[in-house]
Amino acid sequence: IIFHPFDGFWDLKHEKRGSIKGALTILAITVVAFLYNAVGKGYLFDPYFSGVNFILEATYVVLPVMLWVTANWCLTTLFDGEGTYKEVFVATCYSLTPLPMLLIPCTIASNFVTLAEADIVNFLIGFAYIWVAFLLFFGMMVTHDYSLGKNVLTTAGTIVGFAFIMFVAALFTGLLAKIVSFVYAIINEITYGWD
Repeated sequence: IIFHPFDGFWDLKHEKRGSIKGALTILAITVVAFLYNAVGKGYLFDPYFSGVNFILEATYVVLPVMLWVTANWCLTTLFDGEGTYKEVFVATCYSLTPLPMLLIPCTIASNFVTLAEADIVNFLIGFAYIWVAFLLFFGMMVTHDYSLGKNVLTTAGTIVGFAFIMFVAALFTGLLAKIVSFVYAIINEITYGWD
């Protein structure tokens, strides 16, 4: 998949070479790589280390993946996409493969590189993200059997859908917090009002 994305994603979908277990394993390895990066970075890359929230770090990986999968599947079902939710999830997780492959060695290297060599480490991390973006793009193209132009449009639509889902979730969370605060204020008023 990482070197021959068209053949790899074709085999993933049509030859059933990928599985949910494999996808979850890659996602878990990516989460571990991000956790290790948060904890194990050298002083040059994190001079003010103030601790790590493991749940938050895992959320930084899992939440964008699930939002991407949901937004992509919702949009492509409207535009004749052939991929199921499971196939989109598997292709997305398999697209993450370059991240742990480059992030773990870069984290190790960050502990002994000099300031002049720090740009190389940052370049490799940036390259990993670009590689993942290309794999994700071509993975969705093969999964949904889209042409290049249609895939560009649905990718842009997926990004908009991603942002829309985040906006609605933030709106709902804010509304829920206000309702809880209102109910709490009423309970306090009733409790202390009887005294």
